[in-house]
Amino acid sequence: MKNVLYAIQSQVTGRIYIGQTEDIDRRLKEHNSGRVRSTSGDKPWALLKKVLLGF
Repeated sequence: MKNVLYAIQSQVTGRIYIGQTEDIDRRLKEHNSGRVRSTSGDKPWALLKKVLLGF
């Protein structure tokens, strides 16, 4: 399993959120659809950076 550490930024407020996932595309869609409570008020989100974790 490969995990990705990611940073996204709200295109409205400029807020930055950092998270970890196995599927960055799915997770970004969840953030932008409002399914993630902690980021739902600041959508839309854009990916700033992703880093592959593990070996």
